[in-house]
Amino acid sequence: MAGTYQDLPLSHSIIKNRKDLTRFNSFLANFLKHRAQHLGLLFQKDTSGQTAYERAIEKHGNDKKDKAFNVIKQCIPTDTFLPILHHVIKEAPKYMNDFTSRYPSALYHRDEDGRTLTQAAIASGAKTFQNDSVFIGKMTDDEIAELDPVTKQYPFLTCAACDSCDLSTIYVLLSRNPSLLEKYTEQTTDDFAEEARSRKRK
Repeated sequence: MAGTYQDLPLSHSIIKNRKDLTRFNSFLANFLKHRAQHLGLLFQKDTSGQTAYERAIEKHGNDKKDKAFNVIKQCIPTDTFLPILHHVIKEAPKYMNDFTSRYPSALYHRDEDGRTLTQAAIASGAKTFQNDSVFIGKMTDDEIAELDPVTKQYPFLTCAACDSCDLSTIYVLLSRNPSLLEKYTEQTTDDFAEEARSRKRK
């Protein structure tokens, strides 16, 4: 995504070696201007797993969190069309409330893959029944029955493929609409049959 300096991603190096966030502001703004997908620079991780945002908070102090957000909002306005919360839920879920309160409209965005925020949360393993039963419980019937645009699977199957997911999440999602398992079985059978017919034609 970007180069390194002193064995750190550039985003981290700029934060570490500057007294304030002015240079990082310019750095982030420049990348976003030319390539909006580089929104992820804000959550780029170093070798220890720390994100650039966490490094900024660590250096400038939690009491200056609002100052850090003011810098971020100069680059990413509160009414942004960018799926910033998708990046947060995947890379820094513990800061979800901080970002959601400042970017409420992003709750309804889809990312570049067409995923809703709920689908992104499920796919990343950030939300499970064990760590956030309210989130899973509040999923609507439509969300439970909507195919993920990336995995092409229902949420319970997307969860099943996620290493950090638990069986209780799969059970709760499937119990809300057991017919989805039958639909999946039928679709899988049809797909196998079509694949077999294609091989015969060749």
